[in-house]
Amino acid sequence: MSKFWKKAFLANLTAILAIVAVLTVFFLTPLGKAHLRTFLLASEVIPNFPIKPLGYLSRDPFIQEITLKTSFVEVAADLYRPQDNKKHPAVIFTLGTIVNRKDAQVTKFAQALSRTGFVVLVPDLPDFMSGFVWTDSVNTLISSVEFLDEQDFVEKNKIGFAGFCVGASASVIAAEDSQIADKITFISAISPYFDLISLSEAVTTKQAQSGKGGFEPWEPAKLSVESVQKGFINYVADEEEKQLLKDYFLEGKQIDQEKIQTFSIEAASIYGFLANSDREKLNEIWQNFPQSGKDLLVELSPSTKIDKLKAKLFILNDKKDTFVPKIEGQKLAQSLPRSQVYFAEVDSFEHVNPKTRLPRLAAIRQLWHLGKYLYNVFSEVG
Repeated sequence: MSKFWKKAFLANLTAILAIVAVLTVFFLTPLGKAHLRTFLLASEVIPNFPIKPLGYLSRDPFIQEITLKTSFVEVAADLYRPQDNKKHPAVIFTLGTIVNRKDAQVTKFAQALSRTGFVVLVPDLPDFMSGFVWTDSVNTLISSVEFLDEQDFVEKNKIGFAGFCVGASASVIAAEDSQIADKITFISAISPYFDLISLSEAVTTKQAQSGKGGFEPWEPAKLSVESVQKGFINYVADEEEKQLLKDYFLEGKQIDQEKIQTFSIEAASIYGFLANSDREKLNEIWQNFPQSGKDLLVELSPSTKIDKLKAKLFILNDKKDTFVPKIEGQKLAQSLPRSQVYFAEVDSFEHVNPKTRLPRLAAIRQLWHLGKYLYNVFSEVG
């Protein structure tokens, strides 16, 4: 009997070692590395995931604060990189409005990604941190790419963006710029917008394009409403008028009608657009809108130079997003050749955060979509 158990033990041990050997070889291949990275990252960042092995299988990343020099200002950024002497792919985080690089979720995600073998750069985006979209962030992202391109620990042909919400759209706009278009390999874009004008119209009228040629009711989140209001108000040059508009739209204070009658063309146009909720009046509003203001909205839209984008784009869309209408991500995907874009749509996200309070089957289905999305990104990077 003892010989039987000894043989059984040796047979099982041999089988286990064979499986381990096969898995080890598999995980050393590009295909295997993508699967392994997907599992390790997903297990680390998804709330309540049953096991989190990444901390046991990797060393803490090296973290340092650096200063990026743009054309106009100096911007602080956090740099995460694996503690070895190897070259690694690099990714730049472009966060949404209000969120900063020291946010606990941001640092956790950046460290986890660096542990899987990425250099991660998280720059401050001052306009986003102020709550609105502006050109400053695009300039910062261009400088971020140029910085990484000069580092000897970065694989030059594997630099990309991981963008969230408006940060995703800013990533696309930056990657369309001729200064860095050839240096960007991939963009992971979560809940992006395609056209800032159509997004702003959806926010003020509470109607979004349905994808069938018409419009449907859409209730924007408070943060989206405030972001559009702040961005439009920031365009007004006169400080007194700007403050009056802030008081009215952001603080709920009343404006003296006589003051409104004396507004400059800029302030009157901004007031007219933000106060309007009737889609039928939009054409008239845009006809009277300052051309420089419309030009700025066009400049801040990925749709404007989408034909200049060379990077592979990975879009993760939220079917029930209240921050950016789902049609925006769909239009962005449709604007590119099928070979240049990977598009996934889920309904388990609270904007850019995984929503775990779902029926078990639905949760498993959404985790599958998320895992497949991450796998495709990692496969592109190699």
